Amino acid sequence: MNCFPEMIAADGVLLRPAEQGDLAVIAAHLNLPGIARWMAAVRHPFTDADAAEILALAHDPSQCLRVLELGGTMVGCLRLSPDIWFWLAPSAQGQGLMSRALRAALTAYFNRPAPPLFATCRDDNLAALSLLSRLGFSKMPKRKRLFFQHEGRALKCLEHVLCAEQWLQLHPPRLTCGSLALRPAVQKDAPALAQMLPSLGTEGGSPWPHPETIRDFIERHRCRIRGRGLFTIEDDNRCVIGMALLGETPDRTNLRFMTAEASARHSENVTKLLRDDLSGA
Repeated sequence: MNCFPEMIAADGVLLRPAEQGDLAVIAAHLNLPGIARWMAAVRHPFTDADAAEILALAHDPSQCLRVLELGGTMVGCLRLSPDIWFWLAPSAQGQGLMSRALRAALTAYFNRPAPPLFATCRDDNLAALSLLSRLGFSKMPKRKRLFFQHEGRALKCLEHVLCAEQWLQLHPPRLTCGSLALRPAVQKDAPALAQMLPSLGTEGGSPWPHPETIRDFIERHRCRIRGRGLFTIEDDNRCVIGMALLGETPDRTNLRFMTAEASARHSENVTKLLRDDLSGA
């Protein structure tokens, strides 16, 4: 089931579904040489019928296509799946709008298990290449050539890929519960997490490992999907006081704290936070 939100607020930019009234703006934008020259799929000249094809794509939820609106005016468009493309009106460029819009859209896209995203970009489109790099896209090893209708020639392009694990490594989810914060565990947390585990030779507490294997445990349960994996629990001084192993459902969540006092004080609130987040994420 596609769970990409219809409306996304992105720091002053609104991402919304495309509407019939957007057709004229879409046609006007994609007839501008400064936009059309970078997009291989754009016909030249770009007609109202071509704009209607984009509107038809917008009606398919799997495309994750949204219009960018600024102050009530359409200033661009983006599509995430299966291949990313985007454009921004010249009057809206140079303000970081597309960067904010894509960050918000990608966060929403990877909020649930989702396939990798691909982007193909001309190797002379320096602005787009820089944006893809900042977002975390990785270059594929092989180049390809695409025919750009506006210029009437095939040009070298670079392919890029971004998967959920990459995105979550670069933009780790963070949950707050009063003065506590939960974030994905990383290898540098191993010494602190090991202090909460039963020593070798004592009875373990499933699903927790012994301290000697905590680094392997962190890697096996690294957050690869939002809302699943091993998370640290930090206080307002950013000291690790506990950890949470988040499963596929709220009843498969396990907590462990540094002290019995911390467990008694925080277990109930953290459990409720995780139950609500996993149920409504």
